[in-house]
Amino acid sequence: MSNALDSSTSDVREAVKAKYAAIARGEEEGCCETDASSSCCGEPADEAPVNMIGEAYDTVEGYVADADLELGCGVPTDHAGLEPGQTVVDLGSGAGLDAFVARRVVGETGRVVGVDFVPEMVEKARANADKLGLENVEFVEGDIEDLPLDDETADVVLSNCVLNLVPDTVQAFAEMYRVLRPGGHFCVSDIVTDGPLPEAVRRSAELYAGCVAGAIDESEYRALLDAVGFEEVDAPSRRRIDLPEEALPDTLTDTDRAAMDEGGLWSVTMRGRRPDRSPSVGGDSADPRPEPASAPPTLQVFDPAMCCSTGVCGPEPDDELVSFSGALRWLQRQGVEVERHNLGRNPDAFVETPVVYDAIQEHGQDVLPLLLVDGDVARRGEYPSRDELAQMMGLDLA
Repeated sequence: MSNALDSSTSDVREAVKAKYAAIARGEEEGCCETDASSSCCGEPADEAPVNMIGEAYDTVEGYVADADLELGCGVPTDHAGLEPGQTVVDLGSGAGLDAFVARRVVGETGRVVGVDFVPEMVEKARANADKLGLENVEFVEGDIEDLPLDDETADVVLSNCVLNLVPDTVQAFAEMYRVLRPGGHFCVSDIVTDGPLPEAVRRSAELYAGCVAGAIDESEYRALLDAVGFEEVDAPSRRRIDLPEEALPDTLTDTDRAAMDEGGLWSVTMRGRRPDRSPSVGGDSADPRPEPASAPPTLQVFDPAMCCSTGVCGPEPDDELVSFSGALRWLQRQGVEVERHNLGRNPDAFVETPVVYDAIQEHGQDVLPLLLVDGDVARRGEYPSRDELAQMMGLDLA
């Protein structure tokens, strides 16, 4: 597990915001621009930059040229199964391109909400919507990890080459789940890797194409979606991204080239579904959370010192922590109150909880992680699976 980040979460967030604000103001080009005069990061390039999306939007109905800042890596609306009357939420909506394409399908009886955390992008998207005279398309400012939307708002969630840039991917996926109605689905395009990407290649690719930053392995991406509860996750579209020779480091070894040939970078469109609510005895829809005989217990998790609150936001997330973070979110959806404390960020909680303080004094930090259920030690030194957590909490997985 990597417990140190190259930069803090806030630094990453501010860097992305500054980059996309500059693009909205027209001071920089997008990641997928085709002008050979500048690269994806706005630096001079002798050759054309990486083409993330190709000419995919040329024949898409509802295309709005003023909203196309060439920031996408796919066309998620092609595989989103949009229908008239649906409510669609577009995460990282930029100047509104995918929102406007979605509006063409959902029609006047539908609704489209775009969310972006860059004020300049929101302003540009609103101006585009005003020019088009669209009253059922709105754009709001907000973070993908903390969406300013009510629970169960959307029939469909879209996103295009944004989620890989989010510092806390698990939280972003959990928010997607929260705002989707039971039975609703998502369709997102993103940049992923297929197998390990040589570190020298990753660094060069990120410098050459800013939208590559944060790309994780496709199998890990799927695991995160599974962990927060999505079902029927598949990838209807995959396209290899070939980096030009000038984007590769001079020190690239034959082994590195072989690894790239076997895996490399991919533009992938993924979709998945939030499970339906289980029907009640009377036949009406019921809340997906089981009704316990009494209030569920409180779970307290005391983690060792980690880079962030979950330990899964670094460049090499630990698979065990990814699964555990997803399991905790599942518990919260069942009504369990969960508290989580990181020794590196909240040491006072360890000192102020006698049973935790005593355990560390007696056994050292090897006792961490320490899990308390209603104040009693339930597990020490390892992270339980979702099934084990359910058993600890007295929940029925059936």
